[in-house]
Amino acid sequence: MGIFNFLFKTKKKSRNNEPQQEIASEIKEEYKGPLPIAETSYSVTREEKHGIFEYIDFKIAGTSFYQKAIKKAIQQEKENSIFFDEKYEGMTNKEILEETYDEPIFEYGGALFSNCSLQLEPDNEYDAKAIAVYIDSFMVGHVPKKNFSEGKEYVYGQLTGDLKNNQKLNFSVSLKGGKYKINRNDEKVDIGESEYRLDGQVTIKTEYN
Repeated sequence: MGIFNFLFKTKKKSRNNEPQQEIASEIKEEYKGPLPIAETSYSVTREEKHGIFEYIDFKIAGTSFYQKAIKKAIQQEKENSIFFDEKYEGMTNKEILEETYDEPIFEYGGALFSNCSLQLEPDNEYDAKAIAVYIDSFMVGHVPKKNFSEGKEYVYGQLTGDLKNNQKLNFSVSLKGGKYKINRNDEKVDIGESEYRLDGQVTIKTEYN
């Protein structure tokens, strides 16, 4: 029975002064946005419309050693992904001069890569629990251990069996740094380039029973 049919039939019954609360109790409460549930040193958990989501954010380690691989991943994304269609936040040089000052506007700042994964490295001589970050087939860094030991241990556990049947893990990577334009003197736009960096986010979705 559709919601409008339900309301129509209920209203007919309510003409005999039956309590209107009965109508409201049978209509699902309208979604009012994410509700914070918990927070740890490495994650934030919210109740959302389609489940409970835990967000784990970190700066991917070792990107200085994988600049060539990151550039190859960017080139592949430019050819195949809509996330790399817009450059410099869609701003013209004139807009950069008028609307910004001494603030770099990156060519692909914050762009999301389309195919990211985490892979365990049990044979890593430095860390048996190392977790490598891949974009497509390109290795671009690791989940950090420094200043993120609890978070890394938690992610490692989720990858090795702690994930429950009603949970799903997703992983995304966004781009930081690279080529940029900047207004330094309100006269002209300068062009520069910095080292590429990457931010990672693990999302664990718990579906409602």
